[in-house]
Amino acid sequence: MNRRQFGLALVGIAIMTATVPSTASAKDKFTIGYVNLADTDVWLKKLKTDFVAAAKSDPSLDIVFADANGDINKQLDQIDNFIAQKVDAIVVIPVDDAGVVTGVEKANAAGIPVVALAIKSHGGRFIYVGSSNLDAGRLQAEFMHTHLPKNAQIVYLQGALGLYLTNERYKGFTEALDRPDVTILAVQSADYDRAKGMATMEDWIQTFPKIDGVVAANDQMALGALQALKAAGRKNVLISGIDGLQDTLAALIEGDIAQTVFQNATAQAKAAVTVIEDIKGGKTVPSETIVPFEPITKENVSKYLN
Repeated sequence: MNRRQFGLALVGIAIMTATVPSTASAKDKFTIGYVNLADTDVWLKKLKTDFVAAAKSDPSLDIVFADANGDINKQLDQIDNFIAQKVDAIVVIPVDDAGVVTGVEKANAAGIPVVALAIKSHGGRFIYVGSSNLDAGRLQAEFMHTHLPKNAQIVYLQGALGLYLTNERYKGFTEALDRPDVTILAVQSADYDRAKGMATMEDWIQTFPKIDGVVAANDQMALGALQALKAAGRKNVLISGIDGLQDTLAALIEGDIAQTVFQNATAQAKAAVTVIEDIKGGKTVPSETIVPFEPITKENVSKYLN
């Protein structure tokens, strides 16, 4: 899939459909249990804020929040609590796509619709609203394919191991790079964390005398790598991240980061609320709503600045 194809879809691509019965007809309020992966994550915090903003247009929507703080067992307990409270729908950003299946299946058994937001569940019946992480990796690969020098040596900062999005972003990148002359010196997880990204990059700087590019599975790790490179006086290193955070855009304008891939939290949040409204109304809803990733470079960064 190329960039032109990405741009053809605005907010939703229906892959298959599922009918979800309305559960709000007997009462005024439609209660949503929103289970976050971690409130501390910058991008997920924005997604949550944008979800609240989008839901304000319907005063009948009542949102109850829970923060798993990166703990799958805590997240499963929170899903159990929402089931016990008999909420009308559950929105979950899974800590672990495989680990969350038990919670999704329990909600299924209770007749409560589940929306997996930004991250898919590995099983159970759910509606996915988010982006294609394979595409994010492919966009990074397209950029690096074009801009890396001949016989380049690069490193790859992975996200949390075991998550499907981590695997998909790496798979998308490696499959689409298509540069036999490029050597990937090292691949290591930094858990989507800026400090860990910096520490991993510091180790690589000590190990590898030449690094031409850093590909990171999110912006936080890319920014951490940038800090380490600056401290070591390493220059002319192409850095690519994912999310399109404002800190990254500022670094991009300064020429410190070469590319980021925008993950549109606002569009995902709005699409999720639309799905909730359709569930509330007993409508047939798509089982997947895909919000395209968008590549950002210095040439088009101005349109993404707040």
